[in-house]
Amino acid sequence: MKNGFKVIDSELHLMEPIDLWDQRLPEPYRSRTRVMPPGTLSDRLRIDYGNGLMHDGGTSEIRGLMKAHSQRRMVTDPRLAYAARNCRPDVWLEDMDLEGIDVAVLLPTPTMSITLVDGLDPGHALAMTRVYNDWAAEFCAADPERLKFYAWLPRNGAELAATESRRCMEQLGAVGVAMTTHGVDDHLLSDPFYDPLWQELDRLEAPLGLHVSGSAQRDNIRTRYQGHDRTDVLMRGIAGVYYAMSGVGELIFSGVLERYPRIHPVVMETSVGWVPWLLWRLDAMWETFGPDADYSLQLQPSDYFRRQCYVVADSDDALAKHAMESGLSDRILFSGDYPHPDSPYPNAVNNFLAIEGLSDEERHKVLWDNGAQLFGISVREPSPLVA
Repeated sequence: MKNGFKVIDSELHLMEPIDLWDQRLPEPYRSRTRVMPPGTLSDRLRIDYGNGLMHDGGTSEIRGLMKAHSQRRMVTDPRLAYAARNCRPDVWLEDMDLEGIDVAVLLPTPTMSITLVDGLDPGHALAMTRVYNDWAAEFCAADPERLKFYAWLPRNGAELAATESRRCMEQLGAVGVAMTTHGVDDHLLSDPFYDPLWQELDRLEAPLGLHVSGSAQRDNIRTRYQGHDRTDVLMRGIAGVYYAMSGVGELIFSGVLERYPRIHPVVMETSVGWVPWLLWRLDAMWETFGPDADYSLQLQPSDYFRRQCYVVADSDDALAKHAMESGLSDRILFSGDYPHPDSPYPNAVNNFLAIEGLSDEERHKVLWDNGAQLFGISVREPSPLVA
C-alpha cells in the first residue's frame, strides 16, 4: 500500500534463470536444444533449436541503445542489477514492499521471445514454455496471496496453447495467459488458426495478456530501420504501439471478441494515450467502409474494447487522464515494469499518484479495483479517500 492506496502491478516481470531449460527441458527436446546465455545482463539470449532454426535476441537494431541504457541504469540503481541476478521470491517481495505494491501479476522476460521462430515444431515451443510456467508457479507458491502469474503461451500451435491454458489456469493457479503480439508462421490474431485457443480462453473467462517483443523474424517492422542512422529512438517509440494497435484491430474486425465475449485482452508495455484515438479511428473507418465489407459486426468497434479489453498504463503516463475522460476509467491497469532497466523503481507508484488531474477514485480504479475485478482478487474494502 502507498499513501492509503492498495496497488496491483499488472505487469511485473520475472528474470527467469537462463539455465532453466538445460535443467528442466524434457527429451527429446533437451538434447537438440542449445541455450547460449548472454555475456552480460544487457546482451541477448540465443537458442539453437537444431535443424537450422535459431532464436537470436541480439539481431535488433535497438540492441545497442538498449544495452547502453541498461548499463547506465544498473549503475544508478544497483538494486535493479541485484534483482536481475537474484530472481527469488524474497527479493521480489522486499522490493514490492519498498515500492508499495500489494499484489504482483508476473510475466517472464527471456521466455517472451524464445519461441518467436518461424517453422519451429509446436511441440518444441510448448515444451519450452511449459518449463517456464511450472517454474513461475513454484515462484508464486512462496506467497500465493501476493504473487500471481500469467502462463506464457507459444503462438506456434493453437491447440497446444489451448491445452496449456487449461493446465495452467486449472491446475497451476495462473490468473491469466499471455502471448506476444508478434506473429509466428504468418499467423495473425485474426486468423481462424487460433480459434481452438479462443474457444478455450472464452470457457476459462481468461485475461489474455498481449506483450510486445523485439525478436520476431518475419513479423518485425523494426527491419524497416535496420542500417539507417538515427532511427533507434524512433523505432523504440513506435514499434510497440504499432503492434498494440494492430493486435486490437485484428481481434475486433475478425469477430474474435464478438464470438468470444468472455476473453479479456490486456495490452501491455505501450502506455494508454493511443487508445482513445484508435477507438475513434476504428469507428470512423467502420462507418465509412463497413457497409461495403463482406462481413458484419453487431457493435461498433470501440464497443468491443470498452466491453472486454484492458490497457496497462505506465507509471508516469499523464495521458491516462485523457483516456479516462474518453470513458476508459474501468479499462486501465497499472505497472511500473520492475525490474527492467526502464522501470522507475522504487518511485513507480509515487509517479502515478503525482499525475495531475486524477481524482482519488480514478487512482483507486487504476491501482487496484480494475485489476482486482479482472484477476479475481479480493475487492478493496471501502476506506476514506486520500486527499
